[in-house]
Amino acid sequence: MRFEFTEEQEMICDVVRDFVAKEVETKAEQLDEAEALDRGLFDRMAALGFTGLPWPESDGGAGGGFTSYVLLLEQLAGGSASLGAALWTHVQLVTWPVYRFGRKGIGAKYLRALIEGRQLGAGALAPWPEGLSSPAFALTAKPDGDGYILDGTQEFVFNGREADLFLVYANVEGEGETVRTAAFLVERGMAGLQVRPVTQALGLRSSGMAHLAFDRCRLSGGQLIGNVGQGTDIARETWASARYGLAALAAGIAQGALKASLAYAKERTQFGKPIARHQAVAFMLAEMCAAAEASSLLARQAASNEDKGLAYAGPSARALAFAADAAMAATTNAVQILGGYGYMKEYRVERYMRDAKALHMLKGMGVWGKKRMTFEAGRRKIF
Repeated sequence: MRFEFTEEQEMICDVVRDFVAKEVETKAEQLDEAEALDRGLFDRMAALGFTGLPWPESDGGAGGGFTSYVLLLEQLAGGSASLGAALWTHVQLVTWPVYRFGRKGIGAKYLRALIEGRQLGAGALAPWPEGLSSPAFALTAKPDGDGYILDGTQEFVFNGREADLFLVYANVEGEGETVRTAAFLVERGMAGLQVRPVTQALGLRSSGMAHLAFDRCRLSGGQLIGNVGQGTDIARETWASARYGLAALAAGIAQGALKASLAYAKERTQFGKPIARHQAVAFMLAEMCAAAEASSLLARQAASNEDKGLAYAGPSARALAFAADAAMAATTNAVQILGGYGYMKEYRVERYMRDAKALHMLKGMGVWGKKRMTFEAGRRKIF
């Protein structure tokens, strides 16, 4: 893969850095404390073309591809991982499956609005769906004429508080014991849908997380994404791509922690010299730097594979597995380097640590799966 940035990618990074410095970092602590997703910031990202960056120009996007998109997520996460998670949810948990599987019907109706960011999408925080018992399919959809009756609760939905559209998965009842899975796009305000905000979370507090409760919520057949029976495949393929987006967020957190730690270590003196010159601290900073760069490269590799039409599920899973650990270790070191100050909300490293833990938990939710990697005659095969 290419390790150097293209001229276009350099421009994207410059735009994002400027946006983060002027509009995100100034609000990040306040929004984290209030557990609020700032819809105005999302609308600003849409105006800058962030929501459409990976998509083709013919569909209203910017044509930058997913490799440029992960660079964008890294920069955002350095300022606010919650805002980065909001964009990730919109692009990879909602727009991606609609673009891939729902270009007809309701998908065609909403796709351009999602790409342009005129409507905010929310998606369920579901693990790799190994079977019908997975939390990814906690809802039931009962056929009713030309539509469906949706019941149940979908928990931990990013962007849920503010979203206009929700992409959810359900078990569709059939004749006898037959149960098939399906994905649906649900509009906010539909009868039978209740949005319940999640509060007092540890990390990613301003990502607008909510639980969705459905009580005989009637959907038309046109709200189906793909076909009945395809829900598991849609969830699986969506998450195969989405994991490298999470890896990019983790890489951004690690980079932010490194930047804050290095700045402090250069200013804080002990025994007559900056603590950055003490070997123990210097080694910690070096490890943080290496892990952050490796995380970034792994995320870019997986995204580049998707852009090129190559296998990306395995690289995406490995990117998240490594980057989540790296972010957790880097933020722990950052708090350690800052000492007592690292433990205080006045300094952002404690927020980085809480956000890193959220991603670290996601890493454990079936990241590797049972079919992620096999070894045949000593040769590794990537799925």
